[in-house]
Amino acid sequence: MQDEETRLMLRLAAGEEDLFPVLVERVLPRLLGYFRRLGADPATAEDCAQEVLFKVYRHRHGYTARARFLTYLFHIARNHWIDVYRHRRAGPTFVSGAAGAEGPDLLDAQPAPAPAPAGEQGDLGALLREGVAALTPEQREVFVLAQSGTLPYEEISRILKIPVGTIKSRMHAAIRHLREFLRRRGVEP
Repeated sequence: MQDEETRLMLRLAAGEEDLFPVLVERVLPRLLGYFRRLGADPATAEDCAQEVLFKVYRHRHGYTARARFLTYLFHIARNHWIDVYRHRRAGPTFVSGAAGAEGPDLLDAQPAPAPAPAGEQGDLGALLREGVAALTPEQREVFVLAQSGTLPYEEISRILKIPVGTIKSRMHAAIRHLREFLRRRGVEP
């Protein structure tokens, strides 16, 4: 059985153009959260989400449901995120007097903590964001995909093009790291 997003995208692909705003409303918060958790500032997250949604719309007629729509969406989002950082690395770098001669390495940079969602406890939310930012890039990517898209490991495996066992291993390491991170700060998970 197909999920609602996949059904919406199939109808959009079949020509029901008026459904695109409905699809956007359903997936935009997930996309924004995904980019923010990877380290994008709010404006960049918004730009990235809009670009991904534009790509989805532009290629709507070629869409086939080989997997859930969210798998397709986050595959595009991940590729877009990689392109954003490749572009930033290739472009001019502005260096403050305190930075090194080569400037910051954006691919290895730790993401900025995302703002706390409405209703989330400030201190615990800030600690969790700090903990996620401290994960390795590989662990963070798996963790963020699992949390942002509520994707099963098999779909994350398709997006990242790595075995499910590697996904499980990285997720286990990320959770272990987060638990230890919280314990060191006096929070028992």
